Amino acid sequence: MPEAVPPLPGNLSRRALLGRGPLLGGAAAIAMPWLAGCTAKAAPRGDVPTLVGAIASEQNLIAAYEAARSADASLAGRLDPVLARHRSHLAVLKRHYVPGSGDRAGEGGAIPPPSAAPVPAGARGLAALRGLEERAARARAAEAAKSGPALAQLLASIGACEAGHAMAVRGDPPPVRSTTDAEAARAALAAEHAAVYGYGVLGSRLRGTLRQVAKERWNAHRAQRDTLASILSIKRVAAAPAYRLPVKVTSARAAAQLAAALEDGLAPAYVGLAAASSPDLRAFAADGAQRAVAWSARWRARAGLAAPAGAFPGLPDAALSPRPEPGE
Repeated sequence: MPEAVPPLPGNLSRRALLGRGPLLGGAAAIAMPWLAGCTAKAAPRGDVPTLVGAIASEQNLIAAYEAARSADASLAGRLDPVLARHRSHLAVLKRHYVPGSGDRAGEGGAIPPPSAAPVPAGARGLAALRGLEERAARARAAEAAKSGPALAQLLASIGACEAGHAMAVRGDPPPVRSTTDAEAARAALAAEHAAVYGYGVLGSRLRGTLRQVAKERWNAHRAQRDTLASILSIKRVAAAPAYRLPVKVTSARAAAQLAAALEDGLAPAYVGLAAASSPDLRAFAADGAQRAVAWSARWRARAGLAAPAGAFPGLPDAALSPRPEPGE
């Protein structure tokens, strides 16, 4: 019998493609070894200042969106879903914040009050909000690089969501030379193999501008695949001859749906990789998650699909509520 064609890694069901359910719970075909049965932990003491900074950033984003909504009520329908996701980010970040007591009460710093940046009305206001989202996404990637593995995953997921809001991520990923956390890197490599295959299929069936965009993403995923392969010194993951695609490309809209699914499938792999022990690898993973979710948002917009309801792309449910350490 011929060998069965493997499915694409990630949560690529038609239900997810059509935006009818949240992008939560991880990927069916990419099982991160440390995520099975995991329970989130409160941020260790060394991560408290980073956590306070992320909380302050989310508070400021919420204040900016609220100010923009008050300045132009016609934007409410567009801003409210994003505002809801930022409120979810803030709530979960605060769950991880466990202040000290007694002579350690001031350790890590107190959470500052929110401060809203001035946001003009109309299109200029939307551009300003996109800029704030882009800066926030970059900040979450930087924070993931210097945080412990558990908090790094959460920050990488939040940054990916913010990059999706901005629908654009600029700059090259930082250099990555680590060979640690091989299983997570192999899972991300497997997801990139699938993305390269999928973009090759849909790109061959497009014309004009869409074909050029698909070709650029195909090349970007090939480069990301090669980077991941270069940091794996042993037992690399080979690409399958073919992958089952969740969308048949019969139109430009279907091609955009497939492209969004390919990018969605990368988010759990990169969020999982953000728990790596190497800071360089965590930064690389956070950047990869941001790029995937940003491009998913762009493809979804082109296909006329709603954004996913979930506020934490690629993050397992168990990571949303921390478990305090004994003595906390």
